[in-house]
Amino acid sequence: MNTKMNAIAMTLLMIASALAGCTSGDPDGDGTSGIDMEILNEMIDDNLQDFINNTSVTINQEIHYHNNTTVVNNYDEDTTWNMGGASFGEGVNGSISGSSMMFVAHLEFTAMDLFPDYEMIDYRNNSFSYQYTYYDYLTNADRTDTFTFNCQVYYLIGSQSNNSNSQVSYWENSDNYWNAWDNEYNSTIANMLQDAAYVSNVRTLCDDNIDGPIKDGTDGWNYNFLTIDIPQGYAVQYIQLETEHTWHGCSWDELDDYRCTDSYYWQDHTQGINYDRSEGPWLSEENHYYGGWENISIEFEFRFNVYNNVGRGDYSIWPTSEYELTLYYRFVPVIPVE
Repeated sequence: MNTKMNAIAMTLLMIASALAGCTSGDPDGDGTSGIDMEILNEMIDDNLQDFINNTSVTINQEIHYHNNTTVVNNYDEDTTWNMGGASFGEGVNGSISGSSMMFVAHLEFTAMDLFPDYEMIDYRNNSFSYQYTYYDYLTNADRTDTFTFNCQVYYLIGSQSNNSNSQVSYWENSDNYWNAWDNEYNSTIANMLQDAAYVSNVRTLCDDNIDGPIKDGTDGWNYNFLTIDIPQGYAVQYIQLETEHTWHGCSWDELDDYRCTDSYYWQDHTQGINYDRSEGPWLSEENHYYGGWENISIEFEFRFNVYNNVGRGDYSIWPTSEYELTLYYRFVPVIPVE
C-alpha cells in the first residue's frame, strides 16, 4: 500500500508541474500564477481512480516470522514460469510437458536402446560336434564316433509352418522330436541328439533362448535414466507414478539357479522398475515435499541387488527388457529461512 501512495503522490506532483509549466503568471506574485486551485483539485478527483486502475505495481512483501527473522519475497504478479526440471539418460526416449507448475515425464526405452552394439547370436545357424558311444549291430560291438550337426536339428518341429506357435525348439517342447529324428535319420541319431541336448556346450551353441542378462550388477555397472533438477526456492512434490519392466527370462531366482541357467523354465515377466535415487523421497511417496534451500539435482538409477556375489533375475537387464515410466510432479514455491 505504501508503494501505491508514493506512486499517487508522484503523479500529483507531475500534474501540478505540468500545469505550472502551462501558465505564464507573474514570477514575483503569490505563487499561484493564476491557477484556480478549486479546478485543479477537481481535475485530480476526476482522474485519480483511472490512474490507479492502469498502474502496474511490483510489490516487495515483508513477512515477519515469530523468531524475528525477516524474509523479503520479491515477485512480479505478471511472471510466467517455464521450467521442466528433468532430463533423461543417453538412449532413453522421453518427453516433458506441463501446465503452470504441474509436469509429466514420460519415458520409453529398451535394453537395445541402452546397448545398441549388443549383438544377438544366431544360434540356429551354429554347428556343434558331439562324441557319442553306441551299439553297432553290424559289428556286434560298442563304438564311439564324433558327430557334427547344424543346430537347425533342434528347430525341426514346425519349421515349415506359417503359424509361429507351431514352431518350437526342442528345449521349448521336446514332444515329437525323437520321432522326427528317427524319421529323418535313424534311432541311433535320435538317441544321440536327445542325449546331447542338455550338454552345456551344445546348448550354449544352439539354444536361442539361452542369452542371459546383459547386465546384472555384479560388474558394478550403473545407469542414470532420469534426473530432476529442483531450483532454489522450490520443493518438488511427486503426484503419481507408473512404471513397468517386461522381459523374458527368470524372475526372483539367483542367476546361478537352474531356473535361470535353463531357459526351459524362463517365462515372460512384468513388474515395476527397480531403481535407486540419490536423495529425497521415493517417487511413489506422493504427499512428501523435498528441496527449496538450494539448487538440487536428484538422479535415478537402476537398482541391481546382488546376493552372495550373484545377481538376480528381476534385478537384471535382459536382451528382451522393455521399460516405461510416467511421472506426474510439480514444483511448489517455498521461502528458505536462514
